[in-house]
Amino acid sequence: MSSTPAPIAATNAIDQILHDLKGFNGFLTGSTVAAQDHNLQFAWSDIDVFMPTSHTLVAAVQHLLSVGYKLDDRFSRVWVRWLRYGFKSWHTNSMRLHSPGGVETNLIYKLTEGHAATSLAEVIESFDFGLLCTGYETETGAYRDMQSYLFPGTAKGQALPMMPNKRANWRDGFISDYNGLREFGRYAKYHGYGYDMSLVKDDMAEGYRAASLYLSDHFDEDKQARGQIYETIADKIEDDRIDELVKATKQIDYKDSLDAIMEALE
Repeated sequence: MSSTPAPIAATNAIDQILHDLKGFNGFLTGSTVAAQDHNLQFAWSDIDVFMPTSHTLVAAVQHLLSVGYKLDDRFSRVWVRWLRYGFKSWHTNSMRLHSPGGVETNLIYKLTEGHAATSLAEVIESFDFGLLCTGYETETGAYRDMQSYLFPGTAKGQALPMMPNKRANWRDGFISDYNGLREFGRYAKYHGYGYDMSLVKDDMAEGYRAASLYLSDHFDEDKQARGQIYETIADKIEDDRIDELVKATKQIDYKDSLDAIMEALE
């Protein structure tokens, strides 16, 4: 199946997946948990669970299938390839299912800096935005809050910048081509959700400008063009032209991640 997910409150989605994956070593975190933490009153339609090993991912997918979850149509082919050939070298492997209640459920196994993220703390620190600093361990249902560790002295609910381990590199303009064309879209999305992104705004604009200064003088014309794009993005972020950022994300021809996965598996 590959239909529009049914809307559901974040807390209900969290309770359901914690029930369905009880006993499995996984890490429920990301925007769904953040929505619950910040009491955002909007319906949620998808949920992300990170698994520490490829074996745990496959076992968890099979378990969810056995209790009534259905594979998303586009991911059914990936599932077949996994079972036949494994994951090979792809750095992020994910499977999308739909719960009996219609919640889009993403199970993810990812490598961070070349190694598996085997704890909730490692998964959280792999994110870019500080607001994503909480999560659950699905094995026990335990809730973990890393804000006091990552952002000492901050109050619950206040604006947070980018993650400390990402912030310095970003503000210095060390931005990969992959993230450069995607991060502003993520920023616009979270802004639209209702989070206070004022500190992230400063980090992102500074980073895009730093990258633009370097790329604009590059000998490669494609790099120069990317530098000009980054400068424009920085302008839009600073001027709070969120609608224009959202529009831009819809016009960029991103490489389909599923196509890339299939290429790696082939």
